[in-house]
Amino acid sequence: MKHKKFLLLTVLSIMICLLGICLVQCSGDNKGKKVLGKPVSAPYELLVVVDKEWLKTEAGETFKVVIESPIAGLPRPESHFRITYINPADFKGTFHFYGNVLVVNISKKVEETSIEWFEEMYCKPQYVTYLNAPDNEKFISMLHDNAKVILDRLDLYEFNRERALLQTKYSGQVLSQMRKQFGLQMRAPQDVDDIKTGKDFFWASDSKKEFRTNVCAYTVPLRDSLTLADFLAIRDSVMKINIPGGREDQWMETDSRTVSYDLWESDDKHPYMVVRGLWDMKNDAMGGPFVSYITNDYDKNRTVIVEGFVFAPEEDKRAMIRQLEAGLQTLELDEK
Repeated sequence: MKHKKFLLLTVLSIMICLLGICLVQCSGDNKGKKVLGKPVSAPYELLVVVDKEWLKTEAGETFKVVIESPIAGLPRPESHFRITYINPADFKGTFHFYGNVLVVNISKKVEETSIEWFEEMYCKPQYVTYLNAPDNEKFISMLHDNAKVILDRLDLYEFNRERALLQTKYSGQVLSQMRKQFGLQMRAPQDVDDIKTGKDFFWASDSKKEFRTNVCAYTVPLRDSLTLADFLAIRDSVMKINIPGGREDQWMETDSRTVSYDLWESDDKHPYMVVRGLWDMKNDAMGGPFVSYITNDYDKNRTVIVEGFVFAPEEDKRAMIRQLEAGLQTLELDEK
């Protein structure tokens, strides 16, 4: 009996050891690296790790003005992110699994100001930004010099994440129409599936959600030196023909007082002009934000314009317009 008990204990010990080995192996990939989990945060959420008492100082207030600044081109102010502030001592557990983290590190141990960017420290995808400075004065100086760089980089991470999602979950109708009508590729959000076409133009809406989000694409003869004024004239003429209202004196137009533009490069360094602003329906109360990506297709002697616009009265529009913009960024001029 004792011999049988000894054998049983031995077998159990071996099984426990094997289970332990299996658990260790399952916690890593083939190279022995730790397999990272997915973020627990929603898109456009930012976790800021900072001394909350410091936020009440002049430097802290300056920081909040920058990090909570509104996105351009929306009808009412909405910040780049929905922000959660926590003290450094609380940065553990679930907080490690936020997809976008910004750490304010002001310490005498810091020799000089710097901005550090890290990917996938605790989960995947994840982007962690450190703002380092030895004192408040130098921190404010760094912040003033790099505010746009910091916000653009944080925005870029979110766009990268959205574009990655669009590679597997996208509107097949839009992709097919882009190929058929223009010989182009673009992945729009999956719900944008109701398509209307015109001459060198198409418009797609998410019909299941009361047409809140929309994309359109159109081409014009090549405009090698396109100014903002040129583009607005083109846009208004195209929209007047293709997106009319309920009456003859109603059509989509651009509120030129609200527009701004920037430049953007795709991953393959292809340049785009990016225009943001508000649209409205002439002689009607309808309106909302839009964003347009404009580029030249020299092989086919044309200028290509893809656009996203939102109609969602009384709703926040940040997430909707950002998701549409990520779709515009997937545009490929080479249909292959």
